[in-house]
Amino acid sequence: MRNNSPAIILALVAVLALCLMTAGCTSSSSDTDTPQATGTTVPAAASTTASGATAGSVTAVPYTALIPFLPNAPAGWTAEEPVGASWTVEDGQWTWASRDYSKDDAWATIIIQDSAHYDVGYWESWDSFVSFETTEGYYKQRTVSGHPSWEYYSKPDSYGTWIGVNERFMVYVSVEGGAKQDLDAFVNAVNYGGIANLK
Repeated sequence: MRNNSPAIILALVAVLALCLMTAGCTSSSSDTDTPQATGTTVPAAASTTASGATAGSVTAVPYTALIPFLPNAPAGWTAEEPVGASWTVEDGQWTWASRDYSKDDAWATIIIQDSAHYDVGYWESWDSFVSFETTEGYYKQRTVSGHPSWEYYSKPDSYGTWIGVNERFMVYVSVEGGAKQDLDAFVNAVNYGGIANLK
């Protein structure tokens, strides 16, 4: 799985947060890492979601249950084989599945994670995102299939979207070297209703 995109995104967020704080605004960014290996213990603080669910109150679905929700490649794109992993956290676990796609010099990634309501993976950064727009790009709050999301763009051709599903699942879509239409094609190809119904 390619890791360049999340690192670039987080670096951009950190730089922009620093600029905002220097200008007198108070916002912060926390780093998040894409998982690299199965079985690693990840510390997480006990938390309660807005809906009242507590960390570990559900069992994460196996990553094999997430893989079928990684869509086939849109026209003109080629899909690589999906990968997945389970991670130990406190007394439970969280899982993720990912698939890379390519077209000429462009590539895209879709990651689906089941946090089991732990503050892990992309959920660690969710509350630190802030809306902004500059000459170099933007972060904007959106809604995708009725679910809250954040979309970013960074010049010249870096796009991404995080979609939070039931305060438990996170879908991350990134496109490098493509266009906004490519991002939209991948975002719209995901079955969010099916993910929301996973138990």
